[in-house]
Amino acid sequence: MTDSPRERAERELGRVLTRLAALGPTRLSRPADGGGPSPADAVRPVLQELADAAATAEGRAPVVVPVLAERALGDQLAVLGRDLLSAAGDDAPLERAAARLEALRRAL
Repeated sequence: MTDSPRERAERELGRVLTRLAALGPTRLSRPADGGGPSPADAVRPVLQELADAAATAEGRAPVVVPVLAERALGDQLAVLGRDLLSAAGDDAPLERAAARLEALRRAL
């Protein structure tokens, strides 16, 4: 039995939130080995994608997600992820969100 897009998105959201909590604010802001982006830099575009998808699903104009301190990234992700889960009426945005969250989790 395969998970529905909603179940997969919920699962991946939970996994990323757990990973962010395990990293902590200091490691979130530290650049990756070899000078790559920090984990916080990897999370922020996903926040915007989730916000944009929820706005589209609700039929409202997208807004820019504010850049907050690293310690707030988990909270921002939780809120924006739940917003999308509540707003999405079909599977397509949830499938995209699940894939994006899975890629993020692997990158962290």
